[in-house]
Amino acid sequence: MDGPQGIRSVETGLALLGIVAAGAGPMRLSEVAAAARTSPSRARGYLVSLVRAGYVAQDGAGRYALGAAALDLGLVALGRLDALAACRAAMAPLAAELGETVALSLWSERGPVVVDKIESGDRIYEVRVGAAVTLWPTATGRVFLAWLSPGRWEGLLDLPAGEHERLPALLDETRAAGVAGTLPATVPGFSALAAPVLDHRGELRAVLTVLGRAESFDIGRDGAAAAALRAAAEGASRALGHRAGA
Repeated sequence: MDGPQGIRSVETGLALLGIVAAGAGPMRLSEVAAAARTSPSRARGYLVSLVRAGYVAQDGAGRYALGAAALDLGLVALGRLDALAACRAAMAPLAAELGETVALSLWSERGPVVVDKIESGDRIYEVRVGAAVTLWPTATGRVFLAWLSPGRWEGLLDLPAGEHERLPALLDETRAAGVAGTLPATVPGFSALAAPVLDHRGELRAVLTVLGRAESFDIGRDGAAAAALRAAAEGASRALGHRAGA
């Protein structure tokens, strides 16, 4: 069944606005028209209306960029984004795909705290909502260490002797991989992978963690579980306005 009939001219104008927004910088009329697969004269008519409404602006060279109204609209949308909702939307598909327990943690004054979970049928390790997560040597804690500024966690981190020197390199490695795996002997019998959820500023909002039996759960950074977790975390991050490399 066909959906409700829309207004084609509005859709065309919004498509042109999207092209201007996606540009690497101010765009010439010919570039906008080419991207929209339309003629410059037709594109100009829509752009004139968008400029009048404040959603597009022209610079001194006549090039088009986002206007103040578009930026204001974007800020309003970002302010209404819900990090918990974005993460929870990613949790169920991830748990179903991997068949493992998935937990969601946020930062608090006492460090990471579990705020939600989806447990697998094989309850290998009880995850309690409201429980604090140690910063070391857990996978969840290491993601918080890697993406938060040291000033947020220095007073909470209790490292064993000899670990201080290797911490910077380990956190660099975690950021490069996009995930953290359980370090040896964290909790006997189970392993975990954790990944960051970032907002439009690239700041850490939450951590998604997958837990499984040590003998069967692959925590390799190039494994299927790591790929699925990264994809889920990146999807939640995109929902919060994050764009990789932006």
